Amino acid sequence: MDFVSFEAAPLHTRGTNHRQGSFRYKDLGQGTPGQLGNFYLRIVWTEGDFFSPRHMHNFDQVRVQLKGRFSFDKDGTMHPGAIGYFPEGTAYGPQTSAEDTIQLAMQIGGPSRSGYISEDERQTAVEALSKRGRFEGGKFFANDDKSGAGQDGFEAVWEYANGRRIKYPKKRLEKPLLVNPEAFEWLDVGGSPGVRAKRLWDFGASSLSCSLYHIGAGSSVSLTGPLTAFVLSGAGAVAEHRYVQYDALHLPAGEPGRIEARNESELLVMPHPVFTQPAARSTAARELEHS
Repeated sequence: MDFVSFEAAPLHTRGTNHRQGSFRYKDLGQGTPGQLGNFYLRIVWTEGDFFSPRHMHNFDQVRVQLKGRFSFDKDGTMHPGAIGYFPEGTAYGPQTSAEDTIQLAMQIGGPSRSGYISEDERQTAVEALSKRGRFEGGKFFANDDKSGAGQDGFEAVWEYANGRRIKYPKKRLEKPLLVNPEAFEWLDVGGSPGVRAKRLWDFGASSLSCSLYHIGAGSSVSLTGPLTAFVLSGAGAVAEHRYVQYDALHLPAGEPGRIEARNESELLVMPHPVFTQPAARSTAARELEHS
């Protein structure tokens, strides 16, 4: 079990960034670099200067809008309370905001088994690429690129970290899934009096699924990993840890966790993908292991 306290987590400011705009964040948990199901959870603060060009991923991403609004152009707008699923292979954006925002972001290896590079790998790649060109407007412009077209910033970072060209999977969804959880019905959870849930989506074992749990004061629910749970509101305990708003819990495969609510609580629960084959180690991951 990995429990991460939001209050205790340090606040970071990104220096050189592969996207445009001010960017502060708190790390709320990471997986194992090089594994197919590696993940990265964080809360991100952005200002009105944020911009990301239209692009796609070779991993799955979930966003939860906690404050402000993010526009994804023709793909829709995320308002506070909205939860978005941005699956690998599906293009979205451009992404802009005219106001300060706070978002929870989960990024994790998806069904294509491309994995997800760690934050250390990303930072190493950004620093190396910055010596060969510049990041501007969410793109990377190499010094020796005469076309002037540039390359998506994350794509350039991924290719450097892995030492090969990126290959995007076929899209499973035409557009990202922007969900209004308030429109879903709460359903009782069997065997857990005082606990209700909303299943927002589930696309199978190799994708990140998402549900909300409402736990009444004095009630409890048992969950089994692999999963991540994020506290949207309330207070309580899991094992020896006391949780409050914005804390995060990560359970590895097969490990149980009993969440006991002292106050009425609402949690976002994201069961992780389950894979049956090992991942190929990236070049950057191997270098980090031996540095």
